[in-house]
Amino acid sequence: MLRIFLDEQEDIPWDALTYVTGHINYGGRVTDDWDRVCLLAILKQYCSEEILDDKYTFSQSGIYFAPKTGGL
Repeated sequence: MLRIFLDEQEDIPWDALTYVTGHINYGGRVTDDWDRVCLLAILKQYCSEEILDDKYTFSQSGIYFAPKTGGL
């Protein structure tokens, strides 16, 4: 699913990725409304254009970050 979104679109469809992940793939297993709100809040940190910036961190401390593009 992710490959289809990224290969067939010129721009990354952030809202669609969040919807498919948060409401369909995982959200279908989340039965509590507050848990769904929490899931979508967490996904918002990962499914955004800001993640493409090398300086973006997932936490204020800066400990958690996405690795730079390239080989392992």
